[in-house]
Amino acid sequence: MPDIRWFVRENMTRNPRVAVVDQDLNGRADVSKILAVSGFTVTGEAGYGIEAVTLAKKSDPDVIVIAVEEPTIRALQTVEALSDLLPNTAIIGYSTITNPEAMRKAMLAGVSDFLAAPVKDEELVNSIYTILGQQERKRQRIAGETDEPVAAGSVITVFGAKGGIGKTTIATNVATALVQKTNQSAVLIDLDTRFGDVGILMDIPVERSIADLAVDEDSITKEMVQDCLYQHNSGVYILPAPIRPTDWRNVHAGHIEKIVTTLTQSYDYVVLDTPGTFNDIVARALELASMVALVATVDLASLKDTLLALDMLRSWNFPQEKIKLVINATNDATNVQPHEVKRMLGREVFWSIPYDRNISAATQLGMPVILAKPNSKASESMVEMAFALSGVRQKPQTPKNAQKGSIFSRILGTQDRAEVSVE
Repeated sequence: MPDIRWFVRENMTRNPRVAVVDQDLNGRADVSKILAVSGFTVTGEAGYGIEAVTLAKKSDPDVIVIAVEEPTIRALQTVEALSDLLPNTAIIGYSTITNPEAMRKAMLAGVSDFLAAPVKDEELVNSIYTILGQQERKRQRIAGETDEPVAAGSVITVFGAKGGIGKTTIATNVATALVQKTNQSAVLIDLDTRFGDVGILMDIPVERSIADLAVDEDSITKEMVQDCLYQHNSGVYILPAPIRPTDWRNVHAGHIEKIVTTLTQSYDYVVLDTPGTFNDIVARALELASMVALVATVDLASLKDTLLALDMLRSWNFPQEKIKLVINATNDATNVQPHEVKRMLGREVFWSIPYDRNISAATQLGMPVILAKPNSKASESMVEMAFALSGVRQKPQTPKNAQKGSIFSRILGTQDRAEVSVE
């Protein structure tokens, strides 16, 4: 369950109350069904105009979900009336209209979010919880109930359904590239509760680790967290895993949340390297993520496990737009045909990393491959991936790089990327 839902439920004494406004009886019934099944209290249904205003006065909902269809003038008049009547109530619009001008007018009238119809369950649920969470945080700040700094950094969780697929290699290189190539600050946290190889791959001494922060969560301060960080010569700050796996026994999900949210107040990126297993710590790392780099290799077993992971996240109503599928070629052969990758997983590949023997050589040196072999295929790919994740524009590739095909390109039948495409 995404963290925003936990936040809303912790700060509300009842289930969120939602009113549905739609001229179409079938449309409003469908939306009400989604809301009821998802645990919301539906305060009622109404059409536009007086009927909608009367319902809002009577039921005082936390959120109003309204259809905005042609002719839009009546729908927009209803939105304005509801916004004037209940200025603290969030209004979410949905429509079959894809005209940007219509969406803009709806926003100006008072709509906080605008969804495509027919409404998808997870999109509606996530929209409601996101808006309620924003409102609650705003209320707490106005009331002086919280004085915590605003967390401005992004969290990139590197996750995969099994071990041995290159998650730690990707996490270390992406974190390094974010600092070295995009000139932004980054912290890399090793959350691998079994092996914890970040320290080895980055060749750093593990004198203090995340286990040293396994104290009462409320007593964890920014200074305490900073004291446990190791600054790598690349500029990346690292919070290592403890050397002994048994030292994880006192670390729980609440510690992870406090540490990560503390670091997002000071660093542009917090990169979380997770193990090839699933536990409460991994679940919290996913909940905290701004983006999830879901790593898979091109073999049937890995793809099957990745499909199960996607199904699990979908069952949480996890925001699908956060998931970035990363295919990592760990060898130069595959038994999966190119068209099968997308067909099996049902989603686009965000990034593909070519097979490159230089990765193993860099590991032996205790260096990220982007530093040890900066001109290698894997290095160039992971640097481009860091640019894509950060949204920072990269300088154009040289003609040499643009024309040269990688091994992974031949495996999947694609061309190396000459330009970064940001979703």
